[in-house]
Amino acid sequence: MASRGGYRPEGSDGSDHWHRESIAWQYKISSINKGRLHFSLFLELVLGMLMFLRLLPGITGMLGLTVVSLRRLDLPHPRPWEYAWLVSLVVAVIGWRSTPQNNSFLLRQFILGTLVFGIAPILFGLFDLRKDIVSYVQERSFTYEMFGYPAVLLWSAFMIICLQIHIFSLYFSSVLLHAWKPRGPNKQKLK
Repeated sequence: MASRGGYRPEGSDGSDHWHRESIAWQYKISSINKGRLHFSLFLELVLGMLMFLRLLPGITGMLGLTVVSLRRLDLPHPRPWEYAWLVSLVVAVIGWRSTPQNNSFLLRQFILGTLVFGIAPILFGLFDLRKDIVSYVQERSFTYEMFGYPAVLLWSAFMIICLQIHIFSLYFSSVLLHAWKPRGPNKQKLK
């Protein structure tokens, strides 16, 4: 190796680096997108904890427990799609567990689970709230209020943020699956 201002081989100005070893593209892509996927899964888990706190009065009511401090919040009754979306927390953990050893099977399960328990409940929730959204946009009327704001605005913002995070997670997962795909000719199994 040449040091700064030191000996350099004749005929080389340092621009012939293209032939030297470099990290293969799939490893670079995998490293970058694992970090991105972890960040989006972290955001999903944070939003999931917020949803769990929102559903806590309904969950305690189903269990027959009465917690006075939860009733003081005066939140609207939970809807079925909210409980279905809560399952996406388990799916996020599966996605997180798929990355340390590049487990394609778990990552595929994460993609399927995100479509079923992440995106589908959000789309159903937007469909469920469509009349409330339209009435708020046209007439500024709303039925529920949460923390001093119209509930329809808070839920719409929450669902759009969740939808974006799920879409980013799916994109990063598909890039990782492509990067983790085995390379080279198919080797026949020995009998």
